[in-house]
Amino acid sequence: MIIEIKDLVVKLKEREILKKINLEVEEGQSFVILGPSGSGKTVLLKSMVGLIKPDSGTLKVLGYDMSNISVKDLFDLRKKTGMVFQNSALFDSMTVMENVGFSLIEHLKLPEEEVRKQVQQALSAVGLTDVLDKMPEELSGGMRKRVGIARALVFKPRIIFYDEPTAGLDVITSASIVNLMGKIHKEFNTTDVIVTHDLNIGSKLADKIAIIYNGEILGTGKWEELLESKNEFIRHFLNAGESI
Repeated sequence: MIIEIKDLVVKLKEREILKKINLEVEEGQSFVILGPSGSGKTVLLKSMVGLIKPDSGTLKVLGYDMSNISVKDLFDLRKKTGMVFQNSALFDSMTVMENVGFSLIEHLKLPEEEVRKQVQQALSAVGLTDVLDKMPEELSGGMRKRVGIARALVFKPRIIFYDEPTAGLDVITSASIVNLMGKIHKEFNTTDVIVTHDLNIGSKLADKIAIIYNGEILGTGKWEELLESKNEFIRHFLNAGESI
């Protein structure tokens, strides 16, 4: 398994946010964690990428124990993974080239010509051209999201983590980002872990889905299987989304 989670507990300010989470993600899967706002899915994602330390249980990503990971190992892990943030998290004072190539410049100390080449390749993969020297404020919301995905691709990661990738986008732009995520998954042979409340992502991209609510995993399976779940919340959520 590329990610192994067993009896994971995470507390914030003494409040238990994640309650004995158990999940396994296989290499090459598109794994979607679905749940309404406040269900704990973002805390789960932050635990996987090393931003929040577990209080108990086991969490391993690519064999690294996230409970006791060293600074060096965390750095090594982050070179093998990519993160697409909900708000794209671009540096406003940097060009697209500088944003996408930031890690290559800061951590690998590559020459500018090589950085530019790799950044262009990543931007081409997400369908963007002629934006290298543009500033984030010159881009649409959808373009900024694509730049965020390109930045995640630069290290050619084994795992891409997505945090609410369609949040704040209109229906048409959202659909284009979902299609792009599917394309990237196939072309780069990545394992994807996607945290979202967007049911469209679950139905179109997921090899496997985990439904989280109130810090607990209520069920896992394929979209079609979960639609027939005996759990009333799961059935209601997948049919009505956040209107519940």
